[in-house]
Amino acid sequence: MQKLLRPTCYSSFILPYHFINPKPLLFISLTMTPTSSSSLSLSNNIAFSLKPFTRHVSTLPIPSSSKGDKNLNFRLKGLSNSNPDLLAIPGVGPRNLRKLVQKGIAGVAELKQLYKDKFCGKSSDKMVEYLQSSVGIIHKNHAESITTFIKKSVDEELEDNSSSVQPQQKKRLTFCVEGNISVGKSTFLQRIANETIELRDLVEVVPEPVGKWQDVGPDHFNILDAFYAEPQRYAYTFQNYVFVTRLMQERESSGGIKPLRLMERSVFSDRMVFVRAVHEAKWMNEMEISIYDSWFDPVVSSLPGLIPDAFIYLRASPDTCHMRMKLRKRVEEGGVSLDYLRDLHEKHESWLFPSQSSNSGVLSVNKLPQHVDNSLHPDIRDRVFYLEGDHMHSSIQKVPALVLDCEPNIDFSKDVEAKREYARQVAEFFEFVKKKNEREAVEDEQNIQARPPVLLPREGCLWLPDGKPFPQSALKPLNFSRPMSIMSG
Repeated sequence: MQKLLRPTCYSSFILPYHFINPKPLLFISLTMTPTSSSSLSLSNNIAFSLKPFTRHVSTLPIPSSSKGDKNLNFRLKGLSNSNPDLLAIPGVGPRNLRKLVQKGIAGVAELKQLYKDKFCGKSSDKMVEYLQSSVGIIHKNHAESITTFIKKSVDEELEDNSSSVQPQQKKRLTFCVEGNISVGKSTFLQRIANETIELRDLVEVVPEPVGKWQDVGPDHFNILDAFYAEPQRYAYTFQNYVFVTRLMQERESSGGIKPLRLMERSVFSDRMVFVRAVHEAKWMNEMEISIYDSWFDPVVSSLPGLIPDAFIYLRASPDTCHMRMKLRKRVEEGGVSLDYLRDLHEKHESWLFPSQSSNSGVLSVNKLPQHVDNSLHPDIRDRVFYLEGDHMHSSIQKVPALVLDCEPNIDFSKDVEAKREYARQVAEFFEFVKKKNEREAVEDEQNIQARPPVLLPREGCLWLPDGKPFPQSALKPLNFSRPMSIMSG
């Protein structure tokens, strides 16, 4: 075989498939021309390196005793001759090709469209699972190779398509849905965001990663259950792991194509509500809260994907939340008391809703400039607030929040109009935040252009103390349009 692959001139030969499989099901024709490096996969698990050649792959019909398979054999032959690109995907050999064709996937274009429709913005494991369970690809490593190839191809296409779009138009929006335990966040995301005309094509829903908390590592630890059972022992461990899973989830969902990403809770509700609550309850000691704060601020500041464009606060009384919690009967929540829910409610209120009795550090939207107020739709004008105050993390100062009343017990499977009313308010809030961000991006660009030009010294005019010329490349990363001082200290 090695000798067959050595010639550097044009050559063609037929390789019987039984060379690598005892059953002579098909022949593979190799046509090679001298060109750049490439490789040819002759089966799912054997590959030969053909560095000096480009390959062209075609297959002869697969013999079959069943009449129903004759049409498939014809389709396979036509597919192989007209779309050899599908066989070029890592993990796709003759057998997996046949399974893809049976599923109606006749080429790379169809496989890419499948990824865009069902798996774009989600974990790659979802497509791997689909290829194994629905298509019938036996080996997981083959399914993973196919998924990796298609994901990379689609990501590159999306990047190319968006290269001409202005920066302020390129970034999709992220809203974080906040609220007490059992307020109805999952119902809101599933029944309102996914099932209404107003939001169905607008929104990608990213639920809270509860499953990751209930199944940790090869031993399948349930850290959520451990926290509720022994909060003083596991409070810091749990909150630390919650942050990590939110970071992982943000990365996994960052490649979506829908204009709005709705995420269930955020790292800020962790810090502003739950970490505060466990610290005040003495379940997290002073050393642990200091450690948490020491890494929380710098990590969040360095990862802009964790910072949402807006919040949606689902508001209901602690008693209502307690009643709903009893109805859903989640095993881990059996020991959650009404007092704990009241404490969480108070912290949500001080963070996301303006206090009428004291200055809570939250600024109502109607105290902002008039042109901002006028851009709000009348249906949500009295429900939108801007977060501000010394207690607020610097990265979410002046971020808007929409407050929705979730006190009534509404059966969204029957009350269609109530469901659509919530959806309309979210859609109107999305338009408001989108226009606000676009306006601010334009203003920032105008401010940069209005600044006086910065004159840099010519190359070779600056010298180091040892007499060597100062490298011009050292000046390029510096932003001289911003005020700086070298006399700090």
